[in-house]
Amino acid sequence: MSAILHVEPRRTCLAYSRGGHLAELERALEGIMFLDCYHVTYGGGRPTNLPARRIYNLCHPRRSFLRTLVNAVQALVVLLRERPELVISTGADVAVPTVILGKLLGARVIFIDTAAAPNGSFSARLCRRFADLLIVQWPEQKARFPEAVLARGLLL
Repeated sequence: MSAILHVEPRRTCLAYSRGGHLAELERALEGIMFLDCYHVTYGGGRPTNLPARRIYNLCHPRRSFLRTLVNAVQALVVLLRERPELVISTGADVAVPTVILGKLLGARVIFIDTAAAPNGSFSARLCRRFADLLIVQWPEQKARFPEAVLARGLLL
């Protein structure tokens, strides 16, 4: 475990897909201690190493319009219940409605694009307009998203 460099007092939503997106989120948040945070993801996959008192497993969209709609309704219910001030996400599809709706409800949004898509992920293209801070990991992503901040290295 790394040393604590920052304590984040705001209620924070961490939205991610399991697997590589979760691994990147864990790496990006090393050194940050959250006083009040909850997770939005889908069931299955490996458990997180991030502190989690509340985990909401939403419907995984799986490129289905109906499943995406169900995910969005579930995300809205969670957001209205939790009222986060900050949403941090590494994507992918399960997290997109949470990012968009969170921003529309007044939360600040940080979106970290995955290293797995050097030319920019579809999730980043959808979420970039809602992100207060977009972080990318490749120069090619920075070329696609000029408003983004280039990370100092890969998060995997």
